[in-house]
Amino acid sequence: MAASRISTVAVIGFGTMGQGIAQSFAEAGLAVRVVDLDTDALPRGLAQISANLCVAERHDLVQDPASIVARITGYAWDSLRRAVEGAELVIESVPEILDVKKEVFAALDDLPDDVLIGSNTSSFTVSQLAEGMATAARVVGVHYFNPAHLIPAVEIHHGSETSATAIERIIAIMNGVGKVPVRVRKEIPGFIINRLTGALEREIDLLLAEGIVSPQDLDAAVKASLGFRLACIGPMEAEDFIGLDTAYRVSNNVYKGLSNATEASAELGEKVERGELGVKSGKGWYDYTGIPLAETFAKRDKKLLAQLALYRAVRKSEG
Repeated sequence: MAASRISTVAVIGFGTMGQGIAQSFAEAGLAVRVVDLDTDALPRGLAQISANLCVAERHDLVQDPASIVARITGYAWDSLRRAVEGAELVIESVPEILDVKKEVFAALDDLPDDVLIGSNTSSFTVSQLAEGMATAARVVGVHYFNPAHLIPAVEIHHGSETSATAIERIIAIMNGVGKVPVRVRKEIPGFIINRLTGALEREIDLLLAEGIVSPQDLDAAVKASLGFRLACIGPMEAEDFIGLDTAYRVSNNVYKGLSNATEASAELGEKVERGELGVKSGKGWYDYTGIPLAETFAKRDKKLLAQLALYRAVRKSEG
């Protein structure tokens, strides 16, 4: 079997990210087994995937949502062995708690050697997750971005014991299901994009705390400038267009005044303390009170689906 031609995937953890990961594999025609400790997460997740696919169908990006959902089968945690039996790839997507993740990897350590094991961790290194495993050579980092069923990129990273074969296989699989695998060539916490967004978030914290901009104006500015450009022109390409001499001078002028905070802002911490966690709690920087969750997701996905169609068209035209 070619590396990209797998037929069955198991996804452990069926929360927000697990749902998107499962959906992306099911859309690619694979059989998907999903596992969660919370049995209520299974029907809830399938309902959300159905809603996602209905929105995508209206944009002509998928056909026959019911057949896609039918490729996904749910299992409780105590049926883990049955869920992973015959799967060529198992992806962990449980909460970002090291001990919880390591418990999952310990339970997968005795799977057949040809089963590839991936983690959707957003901050831990593979070496941390695979510590103590007898089969650490087949463990890879497979970092999706939220919403995982729409964002094309997937960061592929490795641990100190990860084999070159495992890396090659997961890259081939991601290409095979229509994702854009990006290779992280050295082990580093946060990988590539989370480090970039972390630096951006730190400066956002300063701008908000100093009263320089409101959350709403900040979003408007980013969407209409930086985000608009980055949707089709990467930062290194953009720098070439700006002129490296200009970029050099601006960097030397601006860097001196940038935030060097080592902790998240007090305002962000206070919001978390009050339970203002964003969409999932009904309030964050914006107020979602009284708006059904499915409606909020559909509104977001409508914008991202239009962008995804354009992104695919541009990539196709570029060969």
